[in-house]
Amino acid sequence: ACTTPPGVGAGLDVTVVTEGTQQSVKEAYQGYNLFSYHRPVVTAVEPLLSNSAGGLPVTVHGRDFGTTDSNPTVFVGSTACSRTLYVADNKLVCVTPPGGGHDLNVRAQVDGQSSLGLDVFSYLAPTVRYVEPPSGPVTGKTLVTIVGSHFGRSAAARPEGIIAGAACVDTKWVSDSQVECTAPPGADLFARHHVLVRVQGVVSAEVSDAQYTYVEAQGAQGV
Repeated sequence: ACTTPPGVGAGLDVTVVTEGTQQSVKEAYQGYNLFSYHRPVVTAVEPLLSNSAGGLPVTVHGRDFGTTDSNPTVFVGSTACSRTLYVADNKLVCVTPPGGGHDLNVRAQVDGQSSLGLDVFSYLAPTVRYVEPPSGPVTGKTLVTIVGSHFGRSAAARPEGIIAGAACVDTKWVSDSQVECTAPPGADLFARHHVLVRVQGVVSAEVSDAQYTYVEAQGAQGV
């Protein structure tokens, strides 16, 4: 009988040592399966939400992650976490990657073995509440403050403002709830155009309180 040592992995070689002679079980017992440890199991994830820019530490609970750090990887959907930190045999920490979607599968991979995971994680899309000022010259270059939420935890999120379907000339991240957009040149004078924010490919929904109007350049200050 053999008392197995702690470990992880699948398809491991088993060696029987008899009187100083080593003989691989693969060679001695052709047709038999090689030894595997239990695959990792994910039992809980917290928190269950992140903004689309990612960068949020998420704790993954479970078992069989390894008694030592075997460089595990946590996946959110099909994307590996930006960083996976080993804490213990029953706990990992995932720094969420940028992304989008709802009820995404969270799974752990340890030494080639992957858990089934849980379909529990969702990304929060950016939202826009209002803009200031609500109008500017058709020539563009007006500095427009866009207020909302889920624009990212840092400038690394690279949010992008959009006015009337055109990307802002420049978008500056200020906080998770504010960005500054240099308005692009426009058209359709006096029409109300939706203002959106895109973060890592995920675009905010149109809202009536976040619209921008292009006016004649000489009349911009009076509108």
